[in-house]
Amino acid sequence: MTSPTKVGPSVSIDDVFRLLDKGPFSIPGSLLVAGYSYYKALNIYGPSLSIFEHLSHNRLLSLFLSFVALKALNRIASRLVRNHGWKADPPRWSFNAGEGDVVLITGGSTGIGKEVVDLLARRTNKIAVLDLAPPTYDAKDVKWYKCDVTDPAAIAEVAKRVRAELGHPTVLINNAGIARGSTILDTTAEQFLLTFKVNVLGAHNILREFLPHLISINHGHVMTTASSASYIAIAQLSEYACSKAAALALHEVLNEELVHRYNAPRVRTSVICPTKVSTQMGDAMRSHDNEFVTPTLKATWLAERMVGIINSGLSDHLVAPHFAKLLLPSVRSMPEWFRWIVNTAGKTRETITDAGNAVQKKTYKIVEELDALHGMPAAAAK
Repeated sequence: MTSPTKVGPSVSIDDVFRLLDKGPFSIPGSLLVAGYSYYKALNIYGPSLSIFEHLSHNRLLSLFLSFVALKALNRIASRLVRNHGWKADPPRWSFNAGEGDVVLITGGSTGIGKEVVDLLARRTNKIAVLDLAPPTYDAKDVKWYKCDVTDPAAIAEVAKRVRAELGHPTVLINNAGIARGSTILDTTAEQFLLTFKVNVLGAHNILREFLPHLISINHGHVMTTASSASYIAIAQLSEYACSKAAALALHEVLNEELVHRYNAPRVRTSVICPTKVSTQMGDAMRSHDNEFVTPTLKATWLAERMVGIINSGLSDHLVAPHFAKLLLPSVRSMPEWFRWIVNTAGKTRETITDAGNAVQKKTYKIVEELDALHGMPAAAAK
């Protein structure tokens, strides 16, 4: 038997950051801190002391308030730009026939997708799962359509059934993805291309089929599951890293075209870029030594964040855990020595190994099934 997937500590540094963000680093929290500091100063210097004098003499408090203000301004600016205005456009959920938004998710039978389906099924019975793998979710009344997302004709055929049985999908979650964990020389051109077809072309196929309806009603949400590999590529992840960088680019182009080509600014677009997640795909990756600072993400936790973004009616760009949000997007703009430090400190060269692949292969069968479906020989055992 294989050991259970490590899912990180019950408490991580992300939990600390979220607590601070909702407490002293929030606008109300920071004002309470400033008010208490001013109250204490009045007891020392008397009522003649003004708040401005107190701030001018208390550099630490001034820096703290400036940091909170800049953080708030950054969030305001991000919301305005991402959503082309301030107003949210949340989905309307319903269990009544012909009412409410319809969800379509690829890769929803297992892993992160399975957790998303279980959460969304509490709000609606209009969920279409497109996947080659049979469902493992607990939710009832969810429509599963066996479908190869690399095949536009298969998607078009399934789309007819989805529209007839559920209605036009308005929440599109491009979640299907595969990874091989092979070196460049051990990856054939056909294998490389198939990973691209699933991870990028599959998302493009879904957009070509279902996006026109979202544009016509100027409403909906397109969510793309990318990866931390969209920002930083590591050994033995060539085809996966290349495809996830492309998935991120597809998301960025989609956001621009919805506004400047299709005049549909209220269609929300979000991208999810996690590090290691506790799924079968993630089993090949080595967990970090310090799980408090660099935790393995629980699939349930990530799914809750994804569903929360959809429910908000706002676009988002989620990089998780928190250290990754601060670090990884900067890697490509920094000098090579910075990448070397990140790779060395994070031991990224040890993340994917043949030994880890061997453990994963016992449960992660979808790649072999896809290879067989596309007429490719089975990978040689090592």
